[in-house]
Amino acid sequence: MRIRYLQCLLLFALMFLFIGPSYAAEFTVNPSLSLRGEYNDNIDFSRTNKRDDYIGTISPGLELGYGTDRINVKARAGVDFLRYHEYTDQNTERQNYTVDASYRAFERFTVNANGSYTKDTTLDSELQETGIVERRSERESYSAGGGISYRISEVSDLSINYTFSETDYDLDTYTDSEGHGVSLSYGYTFNNRLDTLSIRPYWNNTDSEDDKIDTYGLSLGLNHQFTPTFSTGINAGARYTETENNAGVTDDNWGWTADVSVTKTWQTASASLSYSHDLSYTAEGENVDVDRFSLDSHIMMTQKFGVRLSGSLYFTKSTGRITQDRDVRYYHISPSFFYNITQHHYLELAYSYANEFDKKLTDDRELDRNMVWLTLNFNFPRTW
Repeated sequence: MRIRYLQCLLLFALMFLFIGPSYAAEFTVNPSLSLRGEYNDNIDFSRTNKRDDYIGTISPGLELGYGTDRINVKARAGVDFLRYHEYTDQNTERQNYTVDASYRAFERFTVNANGSYTKDTTLDSELQETGIVERRSERESYSAGGGISYRISEVSDLSINYTFSETDYDLDTYTDSEGHGVSLSYGYTFNNRLDTLSIRPYWNNTDSEDDKIDTYGLSLGLNHQFTPTFSTGINAGARYTETENNAGVTDDNWGWTADVSVTKTWQTASASLSYSHDLSYTAEGENVDVDRFSLDSHIMMTQKFGVRLSGSLYFTKSTGRITQDRDVRYYHISPSFFYNITQHHYLELAYSYANEFDKKLTDDRELDRNMVWLTLNFNFPRTW
């Protein structure tokens, strides 16, 4: 079934290449290669049995783009080959493939489709999603979706979108799940296009062997452009969640969502601050409320040499009455130095410190991890 979803999506994307006129088409190709050497003092992110090792990673990638007046297709493929010096049983390959396609059927009517496949571990993407350090397990994630949008006028538009997702884990104690989501969005631009007001009702469903969860929500948003280099965005709303576990016990829960961001750019620097509050589904099969604060900034010290600082702070808690009693604080911070060898090739030296504190544990409540790495990145973009 999963392969069928991806096959249909690929055929849909390729079909766009043959619809409509082909004049004024632009085709872009960007092969890339990244070489990374890393030292990690806690490769399992363990509380008690810490193991350190040196890790080498080779990451080839390919980005493709095709665009005309009506058609826009973007695709990306990337593989990370990870090899450990001592603990060779940890050797693995991370994979990520994505495709996005849109077709403007009429002057105001557009159809879009997207899909992705990711193979990684719970210590990669899931840690970033929930702020929870889980036991290492490989996972596969699939998603496919599409929608239609209609431009009502020069300042307003309406769209409806559907998304299917599925997550499978190698570890038997974790919970495989699949989900469906439908959303309706309306946007209105005013104040000489400096402000955009949006409203979005939505429904999400998550189904697993442990529970079934339905979430209904409504969010309102306002984006404002203070200057060409300074902008803010605020989205907030209410949600209602119904949960039924495999024993037939039900629970309902009211909550709220938020997404706030501030972005500022200068001639040689940029900074972005953001905050979000929303539900997330864990590998152990439960909904959790996640508060996340994020920072991403960089400054060019010379024409080729620069400094970057990024980090995130999470507060993750269980929701409802039939889920686990989870209360976790997690943060990571990562400074780095980079040197632009050419316009498309650069060298980066980075350090990362991560720390988790679990308030519900009585022993070994805190764990941390240090990582340092050197990366050489090559990009070879071409446009026709």
